[in-house]
Amino acid sequence: MSVQKSVLVVCLNPTFQMTMVYPTIRKNEVNRTANYFISPSGKGVNVARVLTQLGRRAKVLTHVGGNRIEEFRIMCAAEHIALCDFLEVSPIRTCTTLVDEGDHTSTEMVEEPKPVSSLASGKAMDLFRKEIPNHQALVITGTKAKGYDEELYPMMVAEARKQGKLIVLDLKGEDLKRALPYQPTVIKPNLSELVSTFSEGLFVSEQKENRNFLPFVEEKSKEFFARYRTCLVVSRGKYPSWVFNGEKLVEIPGDKIMRPVVNTIGCGDALTAGMTHRLLDGDTLEDSVRYGMHCALKNAMSFRHGLG
Repeated sequence: MSVQKSVLVVCLNPTFQMTMVYPTIRKNEVNRTANYFISPSGKGVNVARVLTQLGRRAKVLTHVGGNRIEEFRIMCAAEHIALCDFLEVSPIRTCTTLVDEGDHTSTEMVEEPKPVSSLASGKAMDLFRKEIPNHQALVITGTKAKGYDEELYPMMVAEARKQGKLIVLDLKGEDLKRALPYQPTVIKPNLSELVSTFSEGLFVSEQKENRNFLPFVEEKSKEFFARYRTCLVVSRGKYPSWVFNGEKLVEIPGDKIMRPVVNTIGCGDALTAGMTHRLLDGDTLEDSVRYGMHCALKNAMSFRHGLG
């Protein structure tokens, strides 16, 4: 019997996620709610959660620190999210999502992480080298905490490439630029992240369709594939995704919305998870993205992160 292919998810920026749901939010007023909950999060945990819910084995490589480490581990275990963690001086942060049911919006209040120690990069790489042989795919996602070496993610991608792993990067900025030469299989920034990384000074609103950026995305997708044999997937929220399949850039619409969207936080992570899951099953990139978008929509229709 063949062993199921598994995924190592690297995200060096864990968080507790407080979600608070209000019938409506009034600015400059006291807003009260009894509908709130806290869950383990960070982009890596979100990706692993959806992979686990899909029946895929996954493990999150991250640091933990502060006085709530055991709480974080227990909460992950309760959702069957496997961790391989190491201790650091940077405490696990808390971010807050404010959901307004009245206008169907979710606002993310982000707490920036404290820096890690000078030993953190070595700890992360040692644990990575121990873990990566046990997995068939690598996902690196999210902005890492300050203090990590700028070459850490490129080294991880290079090692995974040497071992023949499927490599999916949901990164932006210098982390993405430095990792690209090591030939990840797929990169999946959203449109705003892609433009800010490769066209400095331009701003893209994530609430607009922005079809005027299509020529820019097409040019970049061809460049990445020609230079690195890397396929580009650009998510655009509620709008169709743009996917370079190795030959051309195609547009993939999402599923029809069957019930109200209530919380869009974590949708990009659900897309990454669903796409990676299907790529490991041997599906085409287009079909894998289509399934990832289905997972993202299910996430959006649930107050809690994941598939509901």
